[in-house]
Order: sequence, then C-alpha cells, then structure tokens
Amino acid sequence: MNINTNIVILCSALLGVVSCSSNDALSEESIVNIDDESGAYADKYDPISDAGQYTFPEMLTMPKKYWNCVYALTGSRNELGKTSETDGLQYHLLCQSISGLTNRAVDQGKSETGVWLCDHENRNSYTLSLNALQAMGMKEQGRQTGVELACNSYSPSEGVAIQIKDLFDGYVLTDVENNPESNAVASVASHVYSAIIVDVRDKEKYDAAGYTMKYDARYKTTHDSWTEFKDKCSAKALVVMPVQTGELRDFAIKNNLFVLNINRQINNSSAGQNLSIFEEALSWLDAGAPIFGWEQGVSEDLFVNRASKTGHVWIPSDWTYNIPMTSLRYKSRQASALAKVQNPKNIDYSRKKNFIAFYLTDGDNIQWMMNNFVEDFYSDGNAAQVKMGFGIPVGNLAMVSPPFLADIIGRQQDGCTIIESLGGGYSYVDNYGIDKDRAAQLESLACTVAAQMRQHRVKILGLMAHNVQSSEAQRGFQAFAEANDQLEGIAAIQYSPYSGGKGEIFWVKNKNGFDIPVVTIKYSLWNHGNRNAERDGTPKFVANRLNSEAKEDVSFSLIAVHAWSNFRDVGATSNELLENYSGDKKGASAAKLCLNHLDDKFEAVSVQELIWRIRMFYKKSQTEQYLNVIN
Repeated sequence: MNINTNIVILCSALLGVVSCSSNDALSEESIVNIDDESGAYADKYDPISDAGQYTFPEMLTMPKKYWNCVYALTGSRNELGKTSETDGLQYHLLCQSISGLTNRAVDQGKSETGVWLCDHENRNSYTLSLNALQAMGMKEQGRQTGVELACNSYSPSEGVAIQIKDLFDGYVLTDVENNPESNAVASVASHVYSAIIVDVRDKEKYDAAGYTMKYDARYKTTHDSWTEFKDKCSAKALVVMPVQTGELRDFAIKNNLFVLNINRQINNSSAGQNLSIFEEALSWLDAGAPIFGWEQGVSEDLFVNRASKTGHVWIPSDWTYNIPMTSLRYKSRQASALAKVQNPKNIDYSRKKNFIAFYLTDGDNIQWMMNNFVEDFYSDGNAAQVKMGFGIPVGNLAMVSPPFLADIIGRQQDGCTIIESLGGGYSYVDNYGIDKDRAAQLESLACTVAAQMRQHRVKILGLMAHNVQSSEAQRGFQAFAEANDQLEGIAAIQYSPYSGGKGEIFWVKNKNGFDIPVVTIKYSLWNHGNRNAERDGTPKFVANRLNSEAKEDVSFSLIAVHAWSNFRDVGATSNELLENYSGDKKGASAAKLCLNHLDDKFEAVSVQELIWRIRMFYKKSQTEQYLNVIN
C-alpha cells in the first residue's frame, strides 16, 4: 500500500506508555511542542484528498443506463426447496452474477448499461446512493427479473445498447441443494468464465435459451476452487461468506475476487471447515487487503483473529447490496462532510462530578450502517440527552457510499460524538500484523485511518484488543497516536468482555509531545438473559455499581452500550435482572435507562468531553498550554 508523504509517518522507536487509575494524577512532561496547535479549533481538519487511504476495489466507469433487477431481498432469497425460477437461493445467485458480470463489462468498456439490484430502494442508504448516481446522469431503463434480463432481447434505447445477455459467455452450473459449496465455487468460476450462475433446478430453461455450460460446479468444493482459480483472481481483496447465501457475489464477480466459505455447511462447523485454505488465502492476499463479508455458526474470533494477525482488516458487510454501484468512482466523489466537534476551550473544567459517557458498540459493521442503523439507533430521540457516542466506520463508508457517509455526518445530533470504529475495520490492535512485519503493517493502517479521520474532522478513535493492558496493545495505541496529531483520545474495547479494561486509562504521546488518553470500558450495558456478568449487565446493574463507586469530587467512566442488547423500561426497581425481559430499549434509549438509575453525583457528557476532562484532570499543564493557543 502506498502511503502519501503528507501523512504522518510512524516513528521507528515507539515512545513509552504509562497508565493511571482514575484517582492517580501523573507527572507531566515539561516540554510540549505547540507550534502546530495554534489557530481556530473548528478549522483543524484536512482538505479532501487522496492521501493513500483508499483501499477498496473501485468501479470507475459510469453506465449511461441501468436495469433494475427485481428479486426478493427479504424472506426467501437464500432459501432452498423453492421451485419457482424467480425464488430461492438459485435465483438470488443468478441475479447477483448478472449484476456482477454486467457491471464488470461496463468497467471494461464492453457495455454502457449496468445493473442495480432493486429491492433496497426503500432504504434511505440505498436511495441516497442511487439518487446520487442518477444525478450524475445514469438513467433507469426499467425493471426486469433476472430471468428476463438473461433471456430476453431488447432493442437499443436512446442510442444505448440495453441488451445484456450477449455479455455472458454461458453459465456455471450449481447444485446448491445437494452440494452447498458449489455456490462458492460458482461465485469464482462466474468471473473466470464470464458466465452467469444457473442451478440444476433451472438448467433446462437456460439450455433452451441458447446458453451452454462453461463450467460444472455441481461436485466441486471450495478446495477445488482454490486450486483451480486462485491464480485467476485479484489479490486486492477477499470475500468470505456462508455457503447458503448470495450476498456480495456481485461485488466478488465484478472485481474478480476469490469467494471462500469457512464452514462447509451453513451454521455447521462440525461438518468441516476451510481454515487451511483461509490461512493460505491470507498469505496470498496483497499486504493490507481488506476482507469483506462474515461467517455464521462460529466464533467471530476464529476468523477475525487470523486476519488481524496477518495484517488484514475485516469489513463486516454480509447483508449489503450493490457495492460496485454505491462505491462507483468513490475517490472522486468525496464530500467535505465534517463531524461536529466540541471546542475543548468551552468546557467548564471547574465542575466536580462523576462524569459518564456512553459509547454504542459495533460501529465497524457496514451492513448495519447501510440497513437500519440510522433509523433504529442514530435517530433515537434520547441520543442528544445522553450525549451518545456513536462508533461509525467513517473511512470505510467513505469508500462504500460517499453520499451516505455525508448524510450520516449531516444527521449528527448536537452533543453526540462520532467515533471512528474500529480503526479501518475489525481487527485487534494487539496482534495486528504480528505474523508479518508488525511495525510496517501498523504504520500503514494507522496512516490510512488518520487520513480519513482528519479529512472528516473525527477526533476520537475506537479500537479493540484481546487484552487492552498488554504491551502489544500499547504499541498499537501508540502507532495510531503517532500517525495522527489531530487525534484527541482513544476509546478501547477489550474483546470478550468489552469491559475487560475495567476503566483503566493509559497514555500515549503524539508527535507534538501531547499525552493522548486511551480510555478503556468500565462497564457494558449487555443483556445476558437470566444473569449479569462481572462488569456487564442491565442498566440497573451497571448503575448500582457506578453509584457504589461514586466519588465526592471527580471520576470518569466510559460505558459501552452493546448494540444488539434490548432492555425493558420497568421504572424504579431493585431487581437487577428485570430489565432483561421482553424489552425494546436499545442504544441511546438503553443508556437513558441507566442514567435514570444514577444519583445526582453523576453527569452524562459526550465521549469527546470525557476525553478532554480526563486530559485536564491528569495533564493540566500541557492541556492548558494547548487551550491557550486555540480559538
């Protein structure tokens, strides 16, 4: 990966890291370089530019027209046992292959007509993406099923050839009912042979339409695919998806990527896995190449850990659609969308409270962002009151859908903090690149993340580690601080449990000599059903622990809000489990339940304000130096 020289380069000798408990003040360095810190605080961001931070495959050619390919993206799209030619997994794979091959042909100059998988238009993220393309001049030709697009003849429209079946050289044959892995094999063979994916269920239909079989995947395995096709695939990215799915196949086919399933049967690790192939693929990929998708039925640590150790970030994106089109020309379509930030000079540092900030987890998840994040979490009416911190994959959304990122930043509620999550994708900062050249891998990742954060005025970074207290985690934190002198603080989550850091604060230095706090999660709002864990539980459970620890002067607590935990509002209660049952309160609404149980010694602040209060409390002299030179 090429890193623009304008990005801060990681120092070869990492500086020491120190930690503190919430009641131990630290000694301070007397010399702090503030030459580059003067000026208006709100103007501390970089202009939009390609500083080497763009790592995703990119569709470069704009279609003049596009077909809306009609198929069900809900319910039966990945089901087996369906008999209709426009239903089930068989049809899903057909449509995905049509989309991938057609959009690849556009990029190759063989077609002026693309394909959009249409049934997500009712979701705001996809509507924004499609509207942006239409504003650039792309016109809808009409809506057709995948079967119609594969079999029908169409006359040119407005001088544009809209018939796309001539772009396909034949079909790849699957038998997804009897051999689940034929799906993954066909997803690769499709781009190798420029052939649509057809299942044995529908074979006669396409034989009659004049198609010929180019590759028979009925009895093939993912191991066969790796052996036969790896040299015909791009090493710029990898797609990992469960066998009984069709998602992301258009993206893989458009970009000539290898498709790999870890479990050989859906949700069944005992039926065999492809971990050895996965490990080979990780070594084969270009340095820092992203991995798209997800696997089901196994611990996420099983595959994310292997990717992280070899220097690859995971892009959770299993239920996303139309990425080739939503990301079209993303490098040239970046908008100067700037996160709202709180000027630290305007904070009243004299107040004595037990300050608490809430941080919504799982913000690295692209599919969640593109689906229901804004409607169900980001727009929560309680977000401003609890001053919610939202983890968002800022850099990755900038590549997947520039207009949607701009929309999310534009919707930021007052008092809430946007946090880059989790540093370019899902990885573990304490083992990232450890099986390769760790220093170089960390530097590369930290620099790409820094460029994205600086260009969108995002000041807080969320990172994850297996052990936030380990020396390797500290080296990772230091790398990100060295790469970004606009970084104000790091929110550190420990993988299982998120609260493993117990609220401890560590310190790393940026290139100007300022100490940057790494604040670990003290407690997590997490629904464990019929129990509470040591530091994770209901809003009542967490509030009771915080109340019992409250200080008479000042304390600082960062609380994780597990995105996938719902709670019930039962009002005042002494029962620490009652909120777990039959609830609909999540995200900021769950944080509000916790806040309601806290006594008046506590005050909710934004994650950004919590960071600055920590800096002033423990590093008063240098923080005052900084505040004295900004406007």
